[in-house]
Amino acid sequence: MNLISLALFMLTLSLVSCTLHREEEKPAKGSETTVEQVTHNMGNPLLANKGDLDAVNISVSSEEELRHIDNGSEEELVWTNPDDPDAEIPGLTAIFENKRLGRGWQVDLGRAIQLARKQELPLIVWFHDSLISPRSGQLGKEYLETKEFEDWASTRAVCVRLDSGASLSDNGAERAKYKSDNINALQHRYGLFKKPAFAVITPNGKITARIDGFNGFLSGFIPELKAGVALAQKRYNEYKQELVDRGYRVWKSARGHASVFAKLMRVDERQQVAFLRESGGRISRTKISQFCKEDADFLRSLLPQKQEPTSEPEEP
Repeated sequence: MNLISLALFMLTLSLVSCTLHREEEKPAKGSETTVEQVTHNMGNPLLANKGDLDAVNISVSSEEELRHIDNGSEEELVWTNPDDPDAEIPGLTAIFENKRLGRGWQVDLGRAIQLARKQELPLIVWFHDSLISPRSGQLGKEYLETKEFEDWASTRAVCVRLDSGASLSDNGAERAKYKSDNINALQHRYGLFKKPAFAVITPNGKITARIDGFNGFLSGFIPELKAGVALAQKRYNEYKQELVDRGYRVWKSARGHASVFAKLMRVDERQQVAFLRESGGRISRTKISQFCKEDADFLRSLLPQKQEPTSEPEEP
């Protein structure tokens, strides 16, 4: 083998080695998002990063599997008009709006946390077990999963259900968001050990109510849960008032479609942007032109004012 051939051989070997090394460093295929990853190092339960929102593809091979997925919730079905396929579908807009606002029971803890902070609503965490806790299932069927409860919670709380039995079920394991052990570990962190169990948490991360197991009648459960939500909102309002005293206030967008509760940190004259610190600690940077007129005028008033050049007086 001559020198040129030897050099080419060594180069090829090096490239193969690098390729193999890179492949070894790739994350394992099929890795799952765990509750620990969502709440890693968060301290404050509502300061976690948002969870992944990946869709789940479902395939069925029998009518029995299809019935298991379609549980007969006909109140969620929307029927089209066969005589006018282009007509507006009644109720479809409302369904999409409910999903966007997070109404109903969420299954993604990260998204529920994000919604609670954004909407400044308490978070209800329901620790459920669809396999070994028939009482929890009964509580859901008779109260928590009814339209009456959804209407009550729609303007008062963001709800998330963590089912530790889903990942152990033969039919639901592939679609389970979190593993059973991870859900139970989070439940224990909240000081809860039975099923069903509930935690009510303020938008700034303070637990105001714990319901650890429930064996009584709904007449006793309902007031306790509602009292926890009301206390959470009261505690959060008190927290916000403390922040107001420290310079926090509501800033509105130019189109009026968004607002943020934050404290002004500084205004950059050259870039024409304002730096705001939100109550959760996040620093945002926004163009002055994107604020509503009142806020934009206030921010511009803080910038150095340009002085008009003065003309020298004429000599007599």
